[in-house]
Formats: sequence, C-alpha cells, structure tokens
Amino acid sequence: KLGRIRLEDMEAAIRENTRGIVCTHASNLTGNMLDIAAIGQIARTHDILFVVDASQTAGVFPIDMQAMGIDVLCITGHKGLMGPQGTGALLVRPGVEIRHFKVGGSGIHTFDRYHPDEMPTRLEAGTLNIHGIAGLKAALEHLRETGIGVIRQRECGLAERFHEGVASIRGVTVYGDFSTTERAPIVTINIGDYDSGAVCDALFTEYGIQTRAGGHCAPLCHDALGTVNQGAVRFSFNWFNTEEEVDAAIQAVRELAES
Repeated sequence: KLGRIRLEDMEAAIRENTRGIVCTHASNLTGNMLDIAAIGQIARTHDILFVVDASQTAGVFPIDMQAMGIDVLCITGHKGLMGPQGTGALLVRPGVEIRHFKVGGSGIHTFDRYHPDEMPTRLEAGTLNIHGIAGLKAALEHLRETGIGVIRQRECGLAERFHEGVASIRGVTVYGDFSTTERAPIVTINIGDYDSGAVCDALFTEYGIQTRAGGHCAPLCHDALGTVNQGAVRFSFNWFNTEEEVDAAIQAVRELAES
C-alpha cells in the first residue's frame, strides 16, 4: 500500500527508441514524491527529454527547472497555486520544440496565413482565459507574500495531523509512504470494503466534508494498489483549512468506520 517507485526500474525501462521520461512530481493518489533531480540526471545521462507534471507540488514545494534537469514543466493553477480552475502553464526550456496543439485566432500577425511559430503564442490559439489568468496572478502574489515554505509547513502539518488520527482506526487503510515528511499534503484512505463513492457521499451529506473519491485519473496507480474496483477517498489539505476541521474529519472517519 506504500506505492513507491524504484528509480532503478525507471532507468531500466529506457530503450534505444525512448525519447523522454514523463512523470509526476508527486502522486495525486498517494501523495508520494519522486526525486525529480535524480530522475533529471537519468534523463541527461541518456540524452532524452524530461517532462514533469507538478500539479500537486507547484506553489507548495520549490522547483528549479535548471537544477533538476527539467525540460518541460506542466502545472495547473487550481491546486497548490490557489488559482481559478481552467488555468495552468507549460514551462518549456529554450531549445525544446513543441508542435502546435491547435491554431487560429492569435491576433498577433493578422495577415499571416499560418499561426505564429514564436513562443508562447505558438501554443496560445484563440482567446485567452484573461479573467482566469488575472485570478491566477492574484493567487501568485499571495504565495509570494506568504512564502511557500510557510504554506508547505502548514499544509503538510495538517495532513500529518489527519494521518496520525486515522491510521490507527480499525478498518481504515491508508495509502502512501508516510515514513518521510517530503510528501504532498494529501491523505488517501478506504474504510473496510465500502465503496469509496459511498464513503465520500456520507462524509459530505452527514458531516459537510468534501473529499474526492473514485479513480483520481490514476487508473494504473489504482491497479498497483489493488483498488480498481473500490477506488479510494482522498482528503486534500490547504492553507485555508484549520486544525479544528482536521479533527472533525478524523472523528467523521472514526464514526463511519465503527458504524
């Protein structure tokens, strides 16, 4: 149930025709974090691209693309960055060429018959989500003012408080490696053999607690954990949660497990 990934297995999977390594910085199911700098070194050794999905860590953990050997960094705005849904960014190292995903409506070179090749307009077809970008900018200003170190300490502290409270409850299974504090501030559980969706519904209707149940867009990880049929219930913690809310969630899990 730890969901660890061995870097030696990752390197052993590289073949002559391998063009790149694509991985998450932290799993949105287990919260486990990968050693991105070490994987970046593997990519450099084999002269292949390194693409990182930092949706779970951007805004909470420091990321240095150059130091970590990252060629392309993918982030979403609505998680650790605290921005609106529908926002995000693709950070591309100079020299990496990415083909157009879609074209049209650039408004940059109106009379050209083709979409611009220069970045970032090459990847920005149509009308941009201006109001969403403005919201993301405000969120980034909050992050800078507060400091991601302060934010990380609070969020991870709340997650650890919850983990300590539910790990010993009979019938509760916790997924992920909690032997290290270097992990995303999420805790994913199951209660007995109850369907994760039913548990999620009970938490919301009976206790007013919002969680995410099901497959979490991570079918292969669920396959590895043996939770394809049951799914799992994910508790996510952020800057705006309180210790009182964490304790209420622990009590809710205890009552559901004992019912």
